[in-house]
Amino acid sequence: MTQIGDLYIPQDERALRSVQRRAETLDRAVRDWSGTVIGVLPKTLPLIDHEVQITQLFLAQQRRLNAELDARNPQSTLRTRLGRVLPFVGEGSADHELLRAVHRIVSARLESDIDRACALYCEGQTIPPISDPVIDWRVAMRFMAQGLHRIACQIDFRRDYTTSAKRFELALFAREAAADVIQRRRSMLAAFQKEAV
Repeated sequence: MTQIGDLYIPQDERALRSVQRRAETLDRAVRDWSGTVIGVLPKTLPLIDHEVQITQLFLAQQRRLNAELDARNPQSTLRTRLGRVLPFVGEGSADHELLRAVHRIVSARLESDIDRACALYCEGQTIPPISDPVIDWRVAMRFMAQGLHRIACQIDFRRDYTTSAKRFELALFAREAAADVIQRRRSMLAAFQKEAV
């Protein structure tokens, strides 16, 4: 893999296809997981559709970030311990470069989708998408997603969600964080309505 600035370019078509496949798989996995988490939240959360969508994207981004951190610091295996002593036994750095490229691709997609969703809502409200109240609103949704991720990653949604005590903690946190998101949205709308008058 060749590096030009922050861009990694695979040497051959095979490596490029591998990066693309892995990026698609990772993107689908983090979006599916965040969709599952959003799907089990209380239906009575007073968030508008745009806020739910943006929170889901932030949640997918947080899941991707944690997957990247886990990949950077994998469990120590016999092969990796031997690789420290005998370099030809260890895993090559090419796989780490490919993995970083995969995560950069997915990160860029998610950030682009977040920006697009925020801009779409702001256009509908005739609010500039880059302003302090809008940034505060986005930060509130990011905080909500980070808190949801912290709790949700401890739950196995396929096996024991219905019997897990963490589901109540998840619902309680979602209600508290949603109140902050709503407050930030109201402040944002009020700030720009006063300026328009």
